[in-house]
Amino acid sequence: MENGKEDLAGFVKNIWNKVHDWWISFESNHLWIARLIVYFTCLAVVVLICFILFRYFNLFHTDADSARYMLSALVQSQAAIVAIVITLTLIAVQLTASAYSPRVINIFKKNPDMWILLGCYGVSIFYGFIVLKLVEGAEGEFVSQSVIWSLGLASISFESCISLAYWLGAFTFVALFPYMWNIISLLKSENIIKRLSEDITKDKILNLKEDPIQPIMDIIHGSIMKYDLETTRVGIKAVTGQVIEIIDSDTEREISKLFCEHLERAGRLAISREDEDSTVEVIENLENFGKSTADRSLESATVQAIKSLGAVGIAVKEGLEFAKSQAASSLGKVGVSAVEKGFEDVARQAASILFVSVVKVAAEKGLENVTSQAARSLGDIGIAATGKKFEILIYQVAGYLREVGRTALGKGFEDATWQAGRSLKHIGIAAAEKGLESAAEQAAKYYEMLSSDKKEIKDKEKT
Repeated sequence: MENGKEDLAGFVKNIWNKVHDWWISFESNHLWIARLIVYFTCLAVVVLICFILFRYFNLFHTDADSARYMLSALVQSQAAIVAIVITLTLIAVQLTASAYSPRVINIFKKNPDMWILLGCYGVSIFYGFIVLKLVEGAEGEFVSQSVIWSLGLASISFESCISLAYWLGAFTFVALFPYMWNIISLLKSENIIKRLSEDITKDKILNLKEDPIQPIMDIIHGSIMKYDLETTRVGIKAVTGQVIEIIDSDTEREISKLFCEHLERAGRLAISREDEDSTVEVIENLENFGKSTADRSLESATVQAIKSLGAVGIAVKEGLEFAKSQAASSLGKVGVSAVEKGFEDVARQAASILFVSVVKVAAEKGLENVTSQAARSLGDIGIAATGKKFEILIYQVAGYLREVGRTALGKGFEDATWQAGRSLKHIGIAAAEKGLESAAEQAAKYYEMLSSDKKEIKDKEKT
């Protein structure tokens, strides 16, 4: 019995999740239609409930004076409510624009909720005026005794019109609930960013007069200044995801240049604020972009991502050691992805930037962990290169690792020295297995030289 209830609950939950996901997707693609469906559904439900209640409690019979006062009060209250609601909405828009960016005003202008609500209140108020005018001109003690017009066998009485005015008044009050829910949801930073990211398209990026990424970057810069990591993370991921989705071989140069420049500026701002978490977020998204473009054989975009990673990595200040280590790791991963797609020149550039921008700077500043990570990343690129038999790249990486090991020895970085030796050893073994004898010999030679240097230093320390 309990298993049956659990199965039923699971089945209902599964159906609900599917309907919810479908509705979210439909709302994203057809916002106006989705909102109209919501409000018209509310209208139908309210009118149906009111009709049933009026029939059940026999509320259709209304005195003319009572109807006149009720309609007058209803129209005045609706006018007051819509004035207050719209005023508060505009205040919320102003505060949101000042908190994020003035560009978010366009989101509220395009949002259908306010315009639909204004339309609903406008129709209800003017309909109430018309019915009130008809009641003023009606004769007889009860409005139910009068008929407005007749269409064949069907006729519409004052009672039906007055009742409909009441029902519309009830609907306009109920409509405030989905309106407030949607407006409050829209005030959230992630929803604002989501709406803005929908404007990031190829046509708008290629249009020099308009930069669709800038509004989101304004929000990201503001959140970095306020150390708002969550908004920064959401914004950067939204931009990265949208750019990855729209970039192709025809537009990779323009789109990757614009995107990477924006993330570089965000990274430099985070570094200047000594915000390591935001800096790491920028680096990780540049890595995701570079790996994605490499997987899709977009060589120019991958090169741009590597250059930006190097620029951010070299700009990282002292005290942000983890961020610089992350830059070294990301350069290595993008380099490996480039090797796997057969982009030897791109991988060589990644290795070069990794060595020049990260290793040398890290060694000069005494950052052993960063130097170790750089040696590990260079080793990953070298091992991947053996699989594609890129001998020139293997020679280059082996030479860099030799320099990393020597520099680490001079600084007394035992772990970094060991990591450089380990990477050289594994590259030599992998090259030998692939039949690259010359590359294997070169890696083994550098490994032996590094071991000899270590031994020499130890002997000096003993004496």
